[in-house]
Amino acid sequence: MINAAGFNLEFVRIHTFFRKLSFAILFLATAWPAFSQERCGTVEYTSQLLKNNVQVEDQGHFEKWLQQKIKTRAQATNTQRTQSAPYQIPVVVHVVHFGEALGVGRNIPDEQIISQISVLNQDYKRLNGDAGNTPAEFQPVAGSLDIEFVLARQDPEGLATNGIVRVKGSKTSWSINDNYELKALSYWPAEDYLNIWVCDLTSLLGYAQFPISNLAGLENSSSNRLTDGVVIAFDAFGSTDDGNFSLLANFAKGRSATHEIGHFFGLRHIWGDDESSCSGTDYVDDTPNQSGSSTGCPVQPLVTCTVHAMFQNYMDYSYDNCMNLFTAGQVDRMINVIENSPRRLSLLTSHGLNNPAPVANDLGIKTVVSPREGECSTPVLPTLEIRNYGSNNIASARIQLKKNGVPIETKDFTFVPALSPLQTTTVSFSSIIFPGGTSTVAFEVLLTNSTTDGLSTNNTEQQSVAVPNSINIPFLENFNALPSTWAIDNPDQKVTWTLATTPVNGTNKAMVMQFFNYEDNLGEIDLLVTPTFDLSTAPAALLKFDVAYARFQTNNDGLKVVLLNNCNTDVTQGIVLYDKAGSTLATVASATTEFTPSSPEQWRTEQIDLSGYIGQKNLQIAFVGVNDWGNNLYLDNVSLTTTPIYDVALEDVLAPEPVTCQEQTSPVLRVKNSGTLITSLTVNTTLNGTTYTQTINGLSITGGSRQNIPLTAVPLIAGENSITFQLSGPNGQADFTPDDNSKIVKTILNASKDAIPLRENFQNAYQPQWTVANPTGEMLWRPVDISGNKAIFFNAFDNTVASDEAWLVSPTLDFSGATEASLSFDVSYSFRSGKNDVLKVLASKDCGNSFSDTLYVSSGTVLASGRTSTNSWRPAAAADWTNHNLVLSTLAGLTDVRIAFVATNANGNNIYLDNVEFFETETHVASADPFSVYPNPAKGGDANITFNIVDKGPVELEVVDSMGKTLLSENLSGILNQTFALSLATAADGVYVIRVKTSSETHFKKLIVIH
Repeated sequence: MINAAGFNLEFVRIHTFFRKLSFAILFLATAWPAFSQERCGTVEYTSQLLKNNVQVEDQGHFEKWLQQKIKTRAQATNTQRTQSAPYQIPVVVHVVHFGEALGVGRNIPDEQIISQISVLNQDYKRLNGDAGNTPAEFQPVAGSLDIEFVLARQDPEGLATNGIVRVKGSKTSWSINDNYELKALSYWPAEDYLNIWVCDLTSLLGYAQFPISNLAGLENSSSNRLTDGVVIAFDAFGSTDDGNFSLLANFAKGRSATHEIGHFFGLRHIWGDDESSCSGTDYVDDTPNQSGSSTGCPVQPLVTCTVHAMFQNYMDYSYDNCMNLFTAGQVDRMINVIENSPRRLSLLTSHGLNNPAPVANDLGIKTVVSPREGECSTPVLPTLEIRNYGSNNIASARIQLKKNGVPIETKDFTFVPALSPLQTTTVSFSSIIFPGGTSTVAFEVLLTNSTTDGLSTNNTEQQSVAVPNSINIPFLENFNALPSTWAIDNPDQKVTWTLATTPVNGTNKAMVMQFFNYEDNLGEIDLLVTPTFDLSTAPAALLKFDVAYARFQTNNDGLKVVLLNNCNTDVTQGIVLYDKAGSTLATVASATTEFTPSSPEQWRTEQIDLSGYIGQKNLQIAFVGVNDWGNNLYLDNVSLTTTPIYDVALEDVLAPEPVTCQEQTSPVLRVKNSGTLITSLTVNTTLNGTTYTQTINGLSITGGSRQNIPLTAVPLIAGENSITFQLSGPNGQADFTPDDNSKIVKTILNASKDAIPLRENFQNAYQPQWTVANPTGEMLWRPVDISGNKAIFFNAFDNTVASDEAWLVSPTLDFSGATEASLSFDVSYSFRSGKNDVLKVLASKDCGNSFSDTLYVSSGTVLASGRTSTNSWRPAAAADWTNHNLVLSTLAGLTDVRIAFVATNANGNNIYLDNVEFFETETHVASADPFSVYPNPAKGGDANITFNIVDKGPVELEVVDSMGKTLLSENLSGILNQTFALSLATAADGVYVIRVKTSSETHFKKLIVIH
């Protein structure tokens, strides 16, 4: 189902919305707890509205229209409904695929779509084959809605259609936060069609948008017509009862769409979206109260809230094969919506229900080419695309243009040759300059072929035109007041950008998107747009702004910065300059309360280099908030600087690594540009007192971006090398802030070699074969004696250097003799005060030149295996240690392997490491003795011998019978912890002695052979 987030969505594959009891039933349909798949994302928001004292905003003329309809109905002489025919709902299914062939994957076949329409018609009329499964106690309230879902017969232009549109999307999968982008791919007017988008949904089965209505529970519905409809996952659309469709096992009967369309017609979840408190309501009297959503397919009766739960209801989260009814009360609520909500009522008389019937002399307006919704204060040529929708040729037409309701031009057009049926052409009027602000233009076909047009419904079209204000550059907007020249676009007429006071430096003001209270509309966007500005003669252009944001748990509210040109207000056609959400947007740790920045440290300055757009004019910047019902986002100090700023910073040294075997290294630096465009840079590399200078040309590092810069190779000496990197001369100029231009790193040239198997328990000297290093010269791994047992540890408890890294690096290891490999090691750590120290195990395949493979990473409570301590940690017993085993078979066969244990400091607690051991197998048998023989007795004489020698070396292996005769004698080299097959298949039954002799001692074991 969706995760209740805010778009009246529905069907979240994994329920994540239990936070503020109210959620947007609007677009979310609900999530059916199906473990890996939740059913719906349209959830509980009303109780939170009350809790937070959120006032419902005026819903404009739609709401007034609705109120008038209700009033008219109440004044009717007989309030009994007299429906004489089924409600017919025209449906268009937009199949969003990723280039698959028809009928493959996301590009589902027509038969699957037809199957889903059939399911809807059966479920809503209670003609579903499993209606008989409704328990006897619920049968008296089971309801039937006389409704028929019909695949549209004509499209918005009046042309014939099968009601199925297929479009290739730009993504393999879509989330709620992609709501606008998804629906903009293909959309038919929501007044005339029930839009159903079928795609690959991330973590959801579907979601829906609630209708505009004054019914309880729908007070905060979105008024956005461009997103109205239902989204369903392609693998939960249709029923396997009608064909061998590839559907999710528990959602294979089409009830996801039944559920979501229930939301589309105003139904709430049956449990009232109150989690499990038994205090919620779905505003329907004949559905029993229940504690939370149902999961799976429960056994009847299921007692919740002291009554039997109606988990068979389509508005619960049960599996598809367990659902079978709407109630009469739910049907009555849907009828109220269908007959009164503007975009539901208009569906009943949509031309999409009728087969096209061409008439003579029918010229229609297909598209308003210009003006657009956004235009500059320059001459605009009003242009229409018109089409012959009639049955005969059209040679002439008269079309009138009005501006703000006043006719300004009536023009006769002659078409040579005449327009044949369905042919299109464009026509234009005299240029218009629109004043600042908003104007409206309207076009109307007055005559066709010198007579009255044959069909008036396609003769008119209008366009609202907004001309933005302009602003001089450079500019700084610190939002001390709401800027009158900026524009706010609030598509759903709900929560949007507002001015707020933050307790920073007294009474700082900033713009805020209150996502914390935006539970209705997940995926909804709100735009804060600058006036137009001109970069045609600017020497440079750097955009900067401050953001402050805290996630709510794992919610992913977003901020996009989009460049608009030529005064075009369509953000989907703009250039995305910045796109961050969730953890990448956050400036502070996640919070469970409403966020307001309280200190300068909770803000972050972002910058975007606009140098690539120098020479252009009529540009605008749109700050786009994307709602995920998380936490508040603040924006402040938006500036556009046109003076070149040359400011580079050396962020990190990516190479050399702390330990290598190579006698020269090719450094790699990560450089950030905090100013305007950088095309050249000088780097001084001082290695052990010798300086190497390199000027790098041909760069293109835009402001706010980062780039990895490789340098020429420099020689290393054996042992520790100290290297200083110094940046200077960006674009041949002095750097604006030179304090962040240098870094000192240390790298150790160590050519020590060994081969697996290998053990290091730190009982003896482990250096110089093993290397301890810290690239910044700070704290190292140190040896420690713990009651006679020796190990090494990293003292994070006393280390206050944030992100300090200590490395323990193996010698260069030869894995060439192994087809498998593994690593075992013991760790002791105790978690302290929410500070997450990290331990990583990295692998290098080139003796340390690059540690590119991460084999293991753990931190905090996981690394501690549940142990906690507020004191400096020191293990005292075997239970204080945790053994870890890693498979290293991807390294088998290689000759230049290095393994590094890297501790990253968070000033938490001490990390201890011991008993590092490499094996030539993926799994290994532990032997407490120098060797073990098993099984014993050995049936058929087949056994195994596993060694556990203290020091790796040669071993003499002998097998002697009871008479002293040697049956087997073998010299083995490099023995440590290997396991070998030992076959005595030809030996007689009896007792044999296994003798193992190392360089320092001899050991014996008996083996019984039985055939």
